[in-house]
This record gives sequence, C-alpha cells and structure tokens, in this order.
Amino acid sequence: MRTPGYKNYLGILIVLCMSEAAQAQSINSAANTAGSPSTVTLYGLISEGIGYVSNAGGHSAVQTVSSALQSTRWGIRVVEDLGGGNSALAVLENGFDLNSGKLQNGGRLFGRQAFVGLSNERLGTVTFGRQYDMFYDYFDLYETPVGANSIAAHIGDNDNAFGSFRYNNSVKYISPTLAGLQFEMLYGLSNAAGNFSDNSAFSAGVGYRNGQLTLTAAYLDLRRPGVGVNSSGTVTDDYAGAPFQLFHTSPLSSSVGVDTQRQYGVAGSYAWSKLQLNGELTSVRYDYLDGTGLQLTNVDVNGTYRLTPALVLGVGYVLTHGTYHGVDGSPNWHMGSLSIDYLLSKRTDVYAYDVYQIASRGAHASIFGFTPSSSRSQNVMLVGIRHRF
Repeated sequence: MRTPGYKNYLGILIVLCMSEAAQAQSINSAANTAGSPSTVTLYGLISEGIGYVSNAGGHSAVQTVSSALQSTRWGIRVVEDLGGGNSALAVLENGFDLNSGKLQNGGRLFGRQAFVGLSNERLGTVTFGRQYDMFYDYFDLYETPVGANSIAAHIGDNDNAFGSFRYNNSVKYISPTLAGLQFEMLYGLSNAAGNFSDNSAFSAGVGYRNGQLTLTAAYLDLRRPGVGVNSSGTVTDDYAGAPFQLFHTSPLSSSVGVDTQRQYGVAGSYAWSKLQLNGELTSVRYDYLDGTGLQLTNVDVNGTYRLTPALVLGVGYVLTHGTYHGVDGSPNWHMGSLSIDYLLSKRTDVYAYDVYQIASRGAHASIFGFTPSSSRSQNVMLVGIRHRF
C-alpha cells in the first residue's frame, strides 16, 4: 500500500539526515563550539486596493479590499548551518486583514505556514507542521491571479492552486534538483487514534525546468476533510471557511461534507525576453458523504508582457466545466482578466485589474474573494498598491 511505503521512506530519510548532521557536528566541533552560522529573516507583503463589484449578493458595492493582489502577511524564516551540507530550518508565517487588523486563516497566529525541519544538500529537505500541498507549490505561479496579476482564481479555488487551505499535522519532503528535475511529497496525518484515514491527505508533485521552459504535474488525495468527521485531522476549519469556497459541501445539503477529494493536473510556462505565457489543466473529483459527486475541469491560459522595465500588462482566461453525479446539472464558468502593473521600485508597485465572470444558465458567478453574485455574471474592477519587505 502507498501510505506505509511513504512513511518508511520518510523514516529512512530522517534517519539519514540526522546521521549526516551528527557526523558534520563531530567533524566541525570547533566551529560548532564557536557558534554555527545562522540567519533569522523577517519578511512580509502588504497589498491593499479599492474596488467596484457589480453584484455581491444582489447589490453593487465599492469597498476597500485587503489582500487585493496577494494575501497580506508577515513571517519569520530561520536557517541554521549545521555543517557538512546540513541545515536546520523553520518558518512561521502570519496572515492578517489590513483594514481591520484581524488575524486571518481561522484566527491562527501563524495560519499561513508553521513548520520546522532538516535539510541536506544531497538528500533533500524534510519538514513538519502546517504546510501547503503540491498544487500550491507547483501551480500557484502559473494560474491567472499570479501569472497575470489579478484575482481570477479558479472558481471556489476548487483545486487549491491558490492555497485557500493548508495541512495541519503534515510531513513534507522536497528533493534536491537534479538535471532540472525536482519532486515533492506530503502526508497529512489524521492524528486520531484507531482512525488513520479519516481527514488525512497525500499529495505528490514533480517539476522540470530547462532554461525558460517550466513543466509541472501534481496529484492530491483527501479523505473526509473538514471538521465534520475528525476535527483534529489535517484539513480543518479553513477547508469550508470562506463563502467563495463553493464545493466543499454536498449540492443537496450544506451540512453534508466531502468523503473524498481527488485531483491531478499539469502546468507549464515559457518566457521570452518580454513575454511570458502560462497554462494549466486541472481535474478535481468531489465525492460527498451522501453519495452525490462533482467533477470539475479547469483550463487556464494567461500571460504577461513587459512593455517597459517598470510596466507590465497581463491577460488571462479561465474555463471551468462541471458535471454533477446523482444530481442534474453541468455548470460552466468563463472568466477573463486584464491587468496593468507599474513598479515604483523593486519593492513597491501599483496595479489595476478588471475581472469578469459569466456562468451557464442555472449557476451563479463567484469571483474569488468577493460575495457570490445573485446572477450569472459578476465584474470586479480594482486599483491598489503592494509593498514587499
């Protein structure tokens, strides 16, 4: 079976990393006595905008929008050199609402990321804590919101490529890069005695880079995620948190959760001197606890053109096709995005974008981050500023 083999592999890898670290500390005892080189980095990003939404629950609105282009956050990154190509590392990352100052990610202090681990130049990196899956790690850069500077995430972030939820109790392995290839694996534990599979997760991904060409692929398997079955498991309250996460409960009842969520996808990117093109294809299958199901396929094509060193234009198109099982319905969503981004400096930029979405008959439009529309269409126009530190 896959899970025991994966656990054994991680166990062997951890032992090897610890062995390498112990040997390095013995060889470099004099240096370690004086204090190993280490770095502690404070970093963050603040993004804020003011936007117009044509239909938010039946009414148009003008509103300030925290995390208008990327999620506002700050974090601490720690790396300690243990010698011999080994290092210890940790990340604590907080997400917050700029307009209210409130914590995001379910009110967690470090809800975006919180992990610690060991790294070896030859063997790779193993980390433990609250972490992202491979769809975020490998696909986030190439979907329209990031690849074309807007907020046009796949409807409901149904494939989690935008990183709407994270994995508690997770063990993650990242390989070294060899001949342009790198792979990752993650296992999220249920943490429940005698109930190993309920609210557990497995994800794997591979990436290849050769010059300006990048290709990636990923897989995800979730078993009974959310708080309904096992609230101490790997995916909890942020799985069903925001109203724009649309597909995490049955189409027949919002009180019935997901039995399994399985998905796979491929993505790619190619960059010229001024032009970068990105593409993604993802397929997600939800099977609900009441026997109904939903299959979603996302096709995402986007790109940017650097008109000047400081001025970047972006365009994107996303098609999502759905098919329900056990319930009548085959909804479709079409979404287009146009953006302009101007760099005031290496750290600060101002931007504007227009995102328009239209749904097939019987479905509602819902642009990520905004209250769903009461009709088939929704339009968001926004201007904002972003600062990185």
